[in-house]
Amino acid sequence: MADLFREVDEAMRQERVEKFWAENKTYIIGVILGTILLTGLISGYRSWNSSVKEKQTAALIALQESPEYPDNILTAEKLPMRAGLRGIAFLQAAGKFLDQDKTEDALMLYKRISHDKALPDELKDLGTLMSVRLQIDQDDQGGQALLDQLIPLISNPQSPWVHHARIEAALITADKLGDYKGALTHLNAVLDTPDLPQSLTGRARALAHLYDMKNKSVSEKQDETG
Repeated sequence: MADLFREVDEAMRQERVEKFWAENKTYIIGVILGTILLTGLISGYRSWNSSVKEKQTAALIALQESPEYPDNILTAEKLPMRAGLRGIAFLQAAGKFLDQDKTEDALMLYKRISHDKALPDELKDLGTLMSVRLQIDQDDQGGQALLDQLIPLISNPQSPWVHHARIEAALITADKLGDYKGALTHLNAVLDTPDLPQSLTGRARALAHLYDMKNKSVSEKQDETG
């Protein structure tokens, strides 16, 4: 399973959320669904679980084939399915909204994922990461508020999204708070971690180089005025 999440890490190299989802949604959903199915097998209720999953999967397909999709997912107060499948339904609908350039609707679903305590941690963390990414470019979003959303991911080394969260934290710290030294702390934590995908470390290294130069420039100006 660690190898599968490592592949997802490799896939998450695109800065644009829309492009990331369009290229990788099938694989991400497959990984998460595989985790849910494995958990179901271990539970010992194989036959019962299989029947329930078939019915719930059929219900999800019916929702997706409806002319109201994906709005029917967004407006539904409750989806008649287990937590894991519900999370997948939200992810797929959010991706559809992004395809339609309906960022606010996608953001609402990502927030529902991140706040749904019944969902697997991997899904909740992904919902948090995606919602923060969509909010970074919004002028009315404070940098500290966005950083606070990422703290649970950054503080959990077992999360498959921890290093991506650190890079997002670096972007927020530098671009919204103007703290280049703090941004470098997040990036160095990524660069000091061995065996990460090259695409991830490459992005961290490029940002670290940029923020290091900006940090030195700020320090020089402070020395001149001091």
